[in-house]
Amino acid sequence: MKTVDYPALAADSRQAKIIAANLDGEPMNEQDLIKVPTPAGGGTTWNVDNNGNVESTDEIVGLLVAIGKKGVLWPKDDPSEMRPVLVSNDLLVGYRVSDDLGDIDPKALEKFRVGDRRYDWAALSASPEFGYGSGKSGAGKKVKEARVLAILRQGDVWPLLVSIGPGSLRGFLPFTKRLPDFHYACVVGLKLQKVKSSGGQPYSQIVPRLVGTITPEQAEVARVTYTEPLKRMFNAPPSGATVTVDAHEEE
Repeated sequence: MKTVDYPALAADSRQAKIIAANLDGEPMNEQDLIKVPTPAGGGTTWNVDNNGNVESTDEIVGLLVAIGKKGVLWPKDDPSEMRPVLVSNDLLVGYRVSDDLGDIDPKALEKFRVGDRRYDWAALSASPEFGYGSGKSGAGKKVKEARVLAILRQGDVWPLLVSIGPGSLRGFLPFTKRLPDFHYACVVGLKLQKVKSSGGQPYSQIVPRLVGTITPEQAEVARVTYTEPLKRMFNAPPSGATVTVDAHEEE
């Protein structure tokens, strides 16, 4: 197994001090990090937009410092600028963030309410109304579930966020289970390949690979500096409709 050196993650790293100083006691927020969208129409090039400076690359390579779970129930199959109805940050509990139900049957949704604007996401996601077979044209789920990866590239202070949608999860989840070390010790590469959905529409599927691992000492710095704060960020109850799931990836 190749060992990848991340000098910025040394025990006496200046990087951790920079992050602590810049946060100044504030928690990490998803809005503060660069989100890299999956290209539309089966594109195979990533475009990383950093304040208008766009970097194009065929592979994103970096340390997998965090993995978040995301779920969204949209009011319509094509929501455009509409807000989500429910958002989940753990795929267990869904939070009501909008009262515009669009095409959703209020009675069907009410069955899964477990508290004040809280819903049993696991049961809802497995139901005939919102689970498999309830999506557009009877394909996939009406609820959209994803993983959000925080990827720390060499030379970067802050990680990038990449959403792994339904069309890529089937390959990504087994990949993470087979990692030879803690995910925050593994350097991974994310490429794109053009595939077609069951309806014949092209989309970009994310294909992961293991590049190597960092040392246990550097992994511990990564865990404290990035993984734990990002875990708290991902697990925080959603605020309004600030959580997004990439709309460019098909079932």
